[in-house]
Amino acid sequence: MCTNKDTEVYCRHIYLEYAPMLLRFAEKFVSSFFAEDIVHDVFLKLWDRQVFLLPENELKRLLYVSVRNACVDYLRRLTLEQEVVDKRALQLKLDELDFFEASDEVFMRKDLLDILMRKVDDLPERSREIFRLSYIEGMRNAEIADKLGLSVRTVENQLYRSLSYLRKQFPNLRFMLLILLIHNCE
Repeated sequence: MCTNKDTEVYCRHIYLEYAPMLLRFAEKFVSSFFAEDIVHDVFLKLWDRQVFLLPENELKRLLYVSVRNACVDYLRRLTLEQEVVDKRALQLKLDELDFFEASDEVFMRKDLLDILMRKVDDLPERSREIFRLSYIEGMRNAEIADKLGLSVRTVENQLYRSLSYLRKQFPNLRFMLLILLIHNCE
């Protein structure tokens, strides 16, 4: 760690010398916002290990390798997070398709629609609004997100929660048949 005055001045010099180059290097791989965080984190980690006392050519190589590795780690983490989000969205679509597949097994009846709509009314206000826009108005998730000023992921999450809740309310019925009723009766 930079403890005495000379070492502190040297550390500041190294930071001012290399941070701009490392930042440009990191921005080739990640957004400028995250590149800045990555470069700062690398300096902090290396600062604690007193590597700034290495010869300058070794230090420069170490800084670039550390930033490169930090960018790789960030991109891997980002990829994993995106995979989780994509899997949830895919599962939602698959659940909907499963319900549509069984729609010919039950006759459409107005009283089933009324029961469903009462349960829809039990949903929280935002969930109810998103559900109605999707299944009654027939809007796509992106359109709903634009209309309500939400992200598409938020809309998908709200629909997923609404469908989960309604499925629990109708365990013995083909739930998606009820959703089809909405489209056919409205």
